Amino acid sequence: MTITGVHQGLRVSVMGTGMGAASTEIAIVELCQCVERPVMIRCGSTGALQPGMGLGDLVISQAALRLENTTRFYVEDSYPAVADPQAVMALAAAADAIGQRWHVGVTATSPSFYAGQGRSIMGFPPREPDIVERLARQGVKNLEMETSCLLTLATLRGFSAGAVCAVYATRADDVFISPAQKDMAEKACIATGLGALHTLDEMERARGTRPIWHPGLGLKQRG
Repeated sequence: MTITGVHQGLRVSVMGTGMGAASTEIAIVELCQCVERPVMIRCGSTGALQPGMGLGDLVISQAALRLENTTRFYVEDSYPAVADPQAVMALAAAADAIGQRWHVGVTATSPSFYAGQGRSIMGFPPREPDIVERLARQGVKNLEMETSCLLTLATLRGFSAGAVCAVYATRADDVFISPAQKDMAEKACIATGLGALHTLDEMERARGTRPIWHPGLGLKQRG
């Protein structure tokens, strides 16, 4: 489902991509047939892998580890999935603006909810039961199912993209978010994504003909 409207003067579309890289691919490719140079921010949920990350915190993806295989049909296995640095800065600023605790770093995108994330279900043992511990040792911040697809296709197509996710579970101690915490975290994640879109719009107008915006250029407010 896609809904388009106006948020504080900025035209915004909200799209539900479904779960996983394969359905995210469909949404991205089809949207790009309608919009030449979109700006896409993923707002979602995630599991935290590092100590000190709390339920309801936000994780801003600097890059993503491509555990999914959807993007392998577009690029080499070693091709990096990286966020637009402007999107990373805009998301961090937006989270600060609402007083929300956030972390930034590498995200891992799994092709699976159960075995691919090391979850052992009766009758369905994972091939890599230690995958969470292995990723955590490598400094990966969080584990989810869509971000590397978005970032890879954005780089390939040439548009700006970023991702922010709310922590719904801390995998190290196997603690899950309460319904009340979940509602608050979801609202904070959405507010951060919307705030970042406004900042990215200001960056776009301020950069002129330069490839990217940088702090020395300042920002041009809308209106």
